[in-house]
Amino acid sequence: MNQPETELDPVVEFDRQPPVALIETDRYCEGCGYNLRTQPVRRDARTRVLLCRCPECGGFRSVREGVTAGQVWLQRLGTLGLFLWIITILAAFFGAGAAQVAFTYLAAEELTTYRRVPVPGTSSSQPAGSGATTTVFAGGRITVTQSGVTTTTTTYRREVRASDPLDRLFIAAMQGISFALGFVLLLLAVVVFHHWRRWGYVVPAVLVPVVTGVLAWYIWSVEFPHLIDWAEPTFIRQAAANLAGGLTGILLGRPFARLLVTLTLPGRLRQVLAFLWLADGKPPPAARTER
Repeated sequence: MNQPETELDPVVEFDRQPPVALIETDRYCEGCGYNLRTQPVRRDARTRVLLCRCPECGGFRSVREGVTAGQVWLQRLGTLGLFLWIITILAAFFGAGAAQVAFTYLAAEELTTYRRVPVPGTSSSQPAGSGATTTVFAGGRITVTQSGVTTTTTTYRREVRASDPLDRLFIAAMQGISFALGFVLLLLAVVVFHHWRRWGYVVPAVLVPVVTGVLAWYIWSVEFPHLIDWAEPTFIRQAAANLAGGLTGILLGRPFARLLVTLTLPGRLRQVLAFLWLADGKPPPAARTER
């Protein structure tokens, strides 16, 4: 004997209605918390009300929102939160860029040292007495003058130091840090700017290592112009490591973020970050775990 279909008729009838729109913003099911974004909106044949049926729990949800005083204040707080979020993102980008400049400069600086080099044509045979005055000039030049007796001028010049067995480990660590900075920066970009096309992320991935590398090169060339040819390969390697990290972040950033969200957040909270799945054309995670 066939089961009656009276209970299924409203559902079947609703699903047969042609969609009139899609939900394009985050909208959460009141029953299970599922993110209804991208779900079709249909007009109920009996009430003519625009409804959406949750694919998680099967409930019918209205797509129209009532406006209350609480929602107005929530919108105001949301605007403030958005402003703070933008400030945080800009600070993170500038902070990562500044860190890249610092580590690029450090990679060259730690492989050099200051050496004392007498300046030709000056006298340094007589030591300065207790009444001497010392004047320090830029570039490491130090002038010691004893009252009317002698002047000693010595330059402390930065030179490449003797190689150390740990230098390779240090260089690898600096390149690893640059790689990590590029990866984190582009991971942040693919998560925050998930609406971009994938080729759009290549611009910051290339621009950041180029700009930071040129800036570090300029600072070094001003302070130590005699070592600029020696330092250029170091700057290029640091920029290349940062670029490689950025490109890796473009490819693996959102999958890594999805894995992190899946491992750390419960189903209902994962719905807030459903765009991490929708941006790559993947179905959003379940709002509740089946037992």
